Amino acid sequence: MALENKITVGVDVAKDTLAASIFNGQIHEYILLDYTQKAINKEFIKRFKNLETSVVFVMEATGIYHSKLAYWLYSAGFDIAIINPLIIKRYAQMKMSRVKTDKSDCAIIAEYGYKEELQLFKPKSKETVTLGNLLKASEDFLHQKSIALSQRHALMHQADYSKEILSFYNKHIKFITQEILRLKKKIELLLEQHFTNEYELLSSIKGIGIMSSAMIISVFDSFRNFDNAKQASSFVGIAPAPYESGTSVKKRGSISKQGNTLARKLLYMASLSGVQSNSLLKQQYERLLQNGKSKKQALIAVAHKLLRIAFGVLKHNEPFSINYIEERKMLKIC
Repeated sequence: MALENKITVGVDVAKDTLAASIFNGQIHEYILLDYTQKAINKEFIKRFKNLETSVVFVMEATGIYHSKLAYWLYSAGFDIAIINPLIIKRYAQMKMSRVKTDKSDCAIIAEYGYKEELQLFKPKSKETVTLGNLLKASEDFLHQKSIALSQRHALMHQADYSKEILSFYNKHIKFITQEILRLKKKIELLLEQHFTNEYELLSSIKGIGIMSSAMIISVFDSFRNFDNAKQASSFVGIAPAPYESGTSVKKRGSISKQGNTLARKLLYMASLSGVQSNSLLKQQYERLLQNGKSKKQALIAVAHKLLRIAFGVLKHNEPFSINYIEERKMLKIC
């Protein structure tokens, strides 16, 4: 429901600029400003700080670029809503909008924020942000190691390669491996010191390890801002996306790839472990294979199940038990 005396500021965030639409329910005012604290202070904070009118800033979750703006505005006392880009895309499609410019994008964001019920942004704790950064660094180093291994492999398959050059690769790979181990130890220490309860609960689920626990705690903020597991799976892009039209067009469902890539990867890796160590997940996996699903489809379904179990465990503050008769009760909110 639209509120009287309400303004939404839809912000389209880019690396160096902010396109904003100030919307009061009838009229859009468009402004373009530099992405600097000075410009934000002048155009946003000073302008709206003392208004009696309710003001909400609405923006899309654009990787890393929106984060500073959200924290600056939140610190200044404003209400913030950060929306999944897929939701804004669907909202624009519903309005049959064909224009795609910064001006039209921020106007769509502003209208969505004005007309729809919003979940307001709450910043993560310093420890949660640090955990997420350590996790990202670890994955970056793993990617670098994979590249270096491929490059070394290519070198060694040359007819007459230099052993001196090979030694450079070996030293580089050894260094990256050591840094990955150091990062993993830091992640585990942070989990044990600052997220003791969450880590113990997640560790009760066979298939969930150090890295997947760190991901759930940092990316989802331990599900604090999610009402059900369906929201969480949509947020990360692991919810099944069936494609049907009438009775003649039926394609195989796939996961939506909108969302956090790292979270999807770690959930998928956890599913590989889960089908080996967790009898509940193994049964689901084998049943899906028997029903004609591919291994990848079955593992994606297992990853989705793992996410639902993790959600139930953290929301109920109870460790997972495979023999827990009331498991379905744990997952009702999912």
